[in-house]
Amino acid sequence: MATTGNAPAIAALNAVGVAPDTYGPTVNTARSPRDVEVIGERLAGRIRDLAAGPPRALVVWDTSDEAVLAHVVARSLGVAVLRTSEVEGRLELDRHLEPGTPVVPMATQWVDRRLATLRKLLENRGGQTVAVAAVLGSATLAEVRDVPTAALGALDETTGLLS
Repeated sequence: MATTGNAPAIAALNAVGVAPDTYGPTVNTARSPRDVEVIGERLAGRIRDLAAGPPRALVVWDTSDEAVLAHVVARSLGVAVLRTSEVEGRLELDRHLEPGTPVVPMATQWVDRRLATLRKLLENRGGQTVAVAAVLGSATLAEVRDVPTAALGALDETTGLLS
């Protein structure tokens, strides 16, 4: 999945590492702001190249590390960030989404049903998914067939190494 052009992003990912968090794996953004910039700018480039249309917002699960990464990607794309949270089984966006807004759900890595849940919420709120993005590919991301997907690399579950 990783390409030669993604080598700087993979090196940056190896420098900061990935750790478990509330909604799935996340980049350890506190370790190196410079490396997070590299990762975010490369992911923004992939989104820009692959999205079915220009997005107006990124949508992420509300964790501190995802928020930092989303800030870098959104700044590079010139779009807003919406945060989603789940409290006592209730899903919420941090603000209103205008009907028809082109959005890109983004995560460090999509796992389990988190992506399907988020996409359903966005659809119910009027969002139009134009791509799905992740720093790391996964089986969940590979299952997306209706819109383009963007990822920078893969995590080898056996060794824990990024490629």
